[in-house]
Amino acid sequence: MNRRHSDRRHWDFGYEPSSVGYPAVPRVPEAQAPTLDVVVATRAPLDEAELRRVLADRAPDLEVEILIARAPLFWARLRASARASAEAIGERLRAHGFAFRYVASAHLGSMAVGPPLDLSDTPAADASGWAVRPSRPVAPGPASEGQWFLGDEGGGVRVDRRVCGTGAGTRLAVVDDDAADLDQVDLEDRVHVGTARASSTSGHGALMVAWATSARRPDGTRFVGIAPDASVRLYAVPKPGVDVVSLPLAIAQAVFDGADVVVCATYVEGTTTPLLDDALDVASHLGRGGRGSIVVLPTGRETASAGGSLHASLSLEFGDPASDPRVHCVAPGGRPGGWFLWQSPRGVVRPFANRGPAVRWLSPGDDLAYPFSSRERLFHAESSGASAVAAGVMLLLLDGNPLLTAREVHAVLERTVDAPNEQPALEIGLADPADVLPSGTDRDGHNAKCGYGRLNATRACVAVSDPISLALSATGEDALAVAWRQSSLRPYSDRLGRWAAQAILSRQDMEHAVRAVLRHLRLTSTDPSRTTTHARGALARHLALVCRELIRMGPPDDVREELEVLDEALRKAADPGPNPESGLHLEESARAAFRAAAAQLPTSVEKTSFSTATLQP
Repeated sequence: MNRRHSDRRHWDFGYEPSSVGYPAVPRVPEAQAPTLDVVVATRAPLDEAELRRVLADRAPDLEVEILIARAPLFWARLRASARASAEAIGERLRAHGFAFRYVASAHLGSMAVGPPLDLSDTPAADASGWAVRPSRPVAPGPASEGQWFLGDEGGGVRVDRRVCGTGAGTRLAVVDDDAADLDQVDLEDRVHVGTARASSTSGHGALMVAWATSARRPDGTRFVGIAPDASVRLYAVPKPGVDVVSLPLAIAQAVFDGADVVVCATYVEGTTTPLLDDALDVASHLGRGGRGSIVVLPTGRETASAGGSLHASLSLEFGDPASDPRVHCVAPGGRPGGWFLWQSPRGVVRPFANRGPAVRWLSPGDDLAYPFSSRERLFHAESSGASAVAAGVMLLLLDGNPLLTAREVHAVLERTVDAPNEQPALEIGLADPADVLPSGTDRDGHNAKCGYGRLNATRACVAVSDPISLALSATGEDALAVAWRQSSLRPYSDRLGRWAAQAILSRQDMEHAVRAVLRHLRLTSTDPSRTTTHARGALARHLALVCRELIRMGPPDDVREELEVLDEALRKAADPGPNPESGLHLEESARAAFRAAAAQLPTSVEKTSFSTATLQP
């Protein structure tokens, strides 16, 4: 039995958040209710005159602020000196026949879920007003010790610029409550959300921009992050505790503006509301022209103890925004490749991140290079930096294949992650062994600390750009997957490659079919004489069946035309007629193509089973 699963409690840890984030709001007499400050969500533009008429006796000094009025979101914030709860206002509006979806507090989080949005005949987000950037040359590898997070050793996300690109053509929205140091990063725009202003103290928002994309150092050089040519807007929100309106409003506004990826690493715990549900629905269904915008949040950290416990909580509240099923929740990884563990000068080791069932990915959050210094300086990025790095990886993915839907982004990332290293050496000095529980990983690869694994940018980028590279990567042939993606001998266009990779992601049966072809080639390449023991035309037949199924999946016209040409050639090769040798021609051509791709592998790369040695005819 697998050791990881032999203990039925391999998944267990002290899963108790140290504070109750969403207490039930008791019914109280209206005289004791808070001063009126609620948000009314309607299905159509607000009839303000009717609203004032209905509430005239309850709130004669009513102030109405239209937060957003773009289908399907119509939110208005109501404030008055009178005392009234959201529930009381909702009852009054309902009694007078006022059409609304829900009324929610502007200050209190809630697990309430509003009626679903009407997404029929609703225009998708249009990014035409958000300019993008062209690609610029980038140095091939990490330029300093602190840029290890870009590399392919330890816990880096393995950014190979030959296939990962630079994020050119993509749009990133950073939601943050700190607007300092923004002059050191290249912003397309800065947007203030709501009436409150962000502070200018720590430069937290600028750090998120820099690690995800790039920054300008004092000496005039360029700090290169994950996706240096993505276009960035910062959406400035007020400090935590001001309201629960700003986060969903910022996400919705960024998505409507055209953001491909939205990352928010500021403190948003306790701010789940029906408004957030609406905003994430808009991101999932209307973002990126209907393909879905990606929303990224960090796990955060809660080092206080739960009541009656002597252990740090380190538990992600299941009701918090980062746990929402539409959010990519990111945990910080350390340089050795596992969960982020920090060692104090006294040698005491502690983690600084929450754990939980909703964690999806592990991303570098240890000592990252400080972007705004010309000298080498390391910075504890923790889960905030990890979410910025993860956002950058997703931008590279969308640069490589803009056709991907939000669902497909998750699918390809889950297929291409690296298993984390549990860092046993560091755990010797743990302040509390309970801090690094759970001890094992579920059969599906998920661990409460590390999610499904550590992001691998190169593997993900080649997988979404080519169906053969997707299959090679799945079988462990990472180096050849990159070489094949770069090969000039691929018998199809980049356009067809991207579309086919995307199509196969949703069809595990077809993914198996392509892998079977590659495994066949691997076996025959080790001994070419094996080719003649199989039916001539067998390889062409398999490929023709894959090609035919791709045609049935409804590709764009230009891709369909190319597939039909391939289909005809493959069917002819599968039935070679009276010439017994022609049936083997495709087999040798396929091996020759892989031989040429494998020849491109650098000498420093360990030879794979598809190496130049085994591919000799």
